[in-house]
Amino acid sequence: MIAMKFWKMMLISSMMLCACQSVDSKADRQKFRDADANRDGKLTLNEANRYELVRVFASIDYDSSGSVSWSEAKDIDPDFRYVKFQQYDRNGDGKVVFNEFFREQVSKGGVKLRFDGADVDKDGFVTLKEADARVQFLQSQAGEVME
Repeated sequence: MIAMKFWKMMLISSMMLCACQSVDSKADRQKFRDADANRDGKLTLNEANRYELVRVFASIDYDSSGSVSWSEAKDIDPDFRYVKFQQYDRNGDGKVVFNEFFREQVSKGGVKLRFDGADVDKDGFVTLKEADARVQFLQSQAGEVME
């Protein structure tokens, strides 16, 4: 459920980003600045993970309890399997807290794939210029698919 919900949200976010937002939108640039925790003008993979996964977890934890229960997981995705929930619930207490969610998502590398796609010069950082270029690329790809 959590993994499936995460990927569904990533797909929706990517589609919205490609279809609706311009490269120079204030919202996109503000998200970049919000993710840049040390304010050095570039994102590390850890900063990207922290920003994106906090946002995703908050949307999954729809009762804002700080954890996702099995019943919440089933409410969000009725096809989600308990064995998958147990992968996230690393301490076996019947709920998934952010640190468990974070470790499982990082181990799967979902944010890393998008991060690597934006890190054009492969220096381990994404600058605002690289982020803008990635958005332009995604918009151009979405335009080709929609035509």
